[in-house]
Amino acid sequence: MPSQSLLDVLRCPVCGARLESEDSRLDCGSCGGRYAVEDGMPRLLDDRLPGIREKRAEIDGWVQLARRQDWYRPDDEVDAALPFLNRDLGWEDKNWGANEHSFGLLLERYVRPGMRVLAVGAAKCWGAQHLVPRGCDYVGADILDDPVIGLGRGAFYEGRVGPFERVQADGEHLPFRDGAFDLTYCVATLHHALDLGRMVRELARVTRPGGLVCALNEGTRAVGKSGDNAEQSEERALGINEHVHTLWAYLWSFVRAGLVVRRIEQAEGYGELAQRRIAGKLMRLPGGRAWSMLWAQHAYGYGGISLYARKPGK
Repeated sequence: MPSQSLLDVLRCPVCGARLESEDSRLDCGSCGGRYAVEDGMPRLLDDRLPGIREKRAEIDGWVQLARRQDWYRPDDEVDAALPFLNRDLGWEDKNWGANEHSFGLLLERYVRPGMRVLAVGAAKCWGAQHLVPRGCDYVGADILDDPVIGLGRGAFYEGRVGPFERVQADGEHLPFRDGAFDLTYCVATLHHALDLGRMVRELARVTRPGGLVCALNEGTRAVGKSGDNAEQSEERALGINEHVHTLWAYLWSFVRAGLVVRRIEQAEGYGELAQRRIAGKLMRLPGGRAWSMLWAQHAYGYGGISLYARKPGK
């Protein structure tokens, strides 16, 4: 069963009521929901949730994609290095480079010992191997519970850093009480939401006043570019919910959720922009990184952005 500290913050994803532990399941006395606990993980997806059909299709889609692209297999060397594959294994992967830069900034600037941290869209829970040793209470949540590419693979990281909590849950209906976490973050997850605004509001809701909400390496498109990125066609064909938003759509969703954005970062950093003709010149101006990032977000088609925000209050 989940630890008592997790039970204290868990709530029914349908009605928001407390959950009671009963044998190997969690029961909601308010709406009658019953949720299995398997391998220590509460399974808090419910067929009454809006969009659940699309989310279950996405679960299957990720496994199909991994098999088709030949990465459906445990790889201890790779998983132990996540997300720093370029730095530690010599990869030259742009997407993981963006994850590496954005997550590294999160660790350096925003993580403090004693924080209760929620990773939404945690996948294998690779974030735990960096946060648990820093004295954080880590909880990983994802719709994908697969033993190879989902929450089930978290057992590998528990072997590296010790126990932590994993919860199968939908980011648009998070099963946690208001203000439960000091830091809530996601990596390349918001763009899978059926309702971007709702997911950001959920991230904000479960974060305490004064806490942090961070969205790392979210795909963006320039204003005027199509929301159907051809590079995502295979994922969409398999039922994976893919969307491409503008920087301004992300900012608006954060503002409407009552969050104060403190930092906007080009997801992969600024090395590539420094080599471009206009973006490179903009970087030499006062505040040049911000100008260069804004230019890139409007002129270069598709890219990525990271947002670091605070929820107002003490």
